[in-house]
Amino acid sequence: MTVLGIAVCVFALWIVGTNFWANPSYTSAAPYHAAFLVSGFYVGRRAGAAGGGMLLSVALTFAVGVSIWGVWQWFSQNEMRAHSLFITPATLGSLVNLLLLPTLVLFACGSPRRILLPILVILGVTLGLAQSRGAWVAFGGAVVAILLLAHRAGVAVDRRRLAIAAMILACGVALSWVAADRPDVVGAYPGETPFSTVSFNHRIQLYDLAVKSIANSPWLVGTGYHSFFYLLEFSRASIPAFVTAQTYFVHNDYLQVLLELGLPGLMAMLAIVSIPLLRVWRALGGNALPTQDRVILIAAVAAITSMAVHALVDFPFYIPVCILLFGVALGILDAVLLRVRRGLSVPRLFANVTFRRVAGAALGTLVAWILILPVVAEAASIYGTRQWQAGRGQNAAFGLEAARRLDPRDWRYHWYAGQFWMAEALNRADRTAAAFAERALVAAQAANSREVRPLYDRILLNRRLGKLLATPASRETLVAWANRAVELSPSDPAVRAERDSLVKELQFADQGNRK
Repeated sequence: MTVLGIAVCVFALWIVGTNFWANPSYTSAAPYHAAFLVSGFYVGRRAGAAGGGMLLSVALTFAVGVSIWGVWQWFSQNEMRAHSLFITPATLGSLVNLLLLPTLVLFACGSPRRILLPILVILGVTLGLAQSRGAWVAFGGAVVAILLLAHRAGVAVDRRRLAIAAMILACGVALSWVAADRPDVVGAYPGETPFSTVSFNHRIQLYDLAVKSIANSPWLVGTGYHSFFYLLEFSRASIPAFVTAQTYFVHNDYLQVLLELGLPGLMAMLAIVSIPLLRVWRALGGNALPTQDRVILIAAVAAITSMAVHALVDFPFYIPVCILLFGVALGILDAVLLRVRRGLSVPRLFANVTFRRVAGAALGTLVAWILILPVVAEAASIYGTRQWQAGRGQNAAFGLEAARRLDPRDWRYHWYAGQFWMAEALNRADRTAAAFAERALVAAQAANSREVRPLYDRILLNRRLGKLLATPASRETLVAWANRAVELSPSDPAVRAERDSLVKELQFADQGNRK
């Protein structure tokens, strides 16, 4: 047991715990993100220095394939920025940094493996073509950390090889300028260049919203994991850059964690970022570690530093593959440091083999239940949706109703079922289907009071199929719902149009009654 291991587990448990018990908009993503972090740390700890090379080889194989895809997009599909299989280029940049920098450390410290140079070429060019300035800054910050730690550890850095790596990255950055002058470039804005300030100005608006929201949020548990999307929906009118644009992230993970997980969540996150740096700095000051282990520690810190710096302007801590690799780097670093420093003593109760087995079985069952149940619910939902599309109503009803019972916290499954039953009621004028639709949409609202879509559909249900409901909503209730829907999503044209249509309809009815 180590301080770093405890910090990783505390951060993961805080994500899961607050999502289950203190998040008004529960998301099934939270336990999986926590699991990626803990699993990566566990794998890294078990691999240690001996198995770290194998893990790096596997990860590099994936990263090289992803990078080649991104470069192909830029060359053949006229993409402005390489993004590969990811939605945003920043995610590709963060992934590349996590593997490019450890490779750079091995290369600069004189590794004889010739394969490292072509890998550096591919990853370095990809980092340039991604045009993520946050990733570039993160790369620079990690290089500074590499040089400082190498000097402290007395590890020789081949300056010629370091200069070669710098030239590779410079070539990638230079290539990114070419895209601005190519005709028919996809994803470009007028006058956009790799060093334009447009995106930075947009981030300032997001930061301002996050800071204002933090001031009004509960400091202990936060507003809930992945809740920033809803806060942005409430405030779109005051953020010119995001009146129509979509984002789930503040583009500063420290601000977002403080907002969504509260002060304890931020402290746990800062712990998993700072503890490795402090411990490695202290360990490299002595002579207890062989040179190979020192190089491994510097490589791990390079990856950790890149993600910590990139998190200041983007969202790598919310990307599963980045969280996984970050956890692996933490685990390898922790395993190497255990050679020169003993871990914390554990309570005597944990020394009992029977207790450990029982506790391990109980914990494994709980984790499996938390992680498997959403997967089964998602599978049932997909099955139900496909059966609905195929016109098999009975099978569709079974799948969609099973999904919302398997994971009742997730509002989406109630909403999917509500849409299905509403369509059934509309097609067959079926009172039972209308009642099921109402019940499912009410459950969706209860599961997530921040989401506008179940409320919007409930308004449609009561307006169009109110005669099929035992107790349809009154006119006053419908107007209140419509106003609430506009509050939840003030920039949604469909929501505003529905509210305006409802108001006009009621006004027309009132005029008719007076006549």
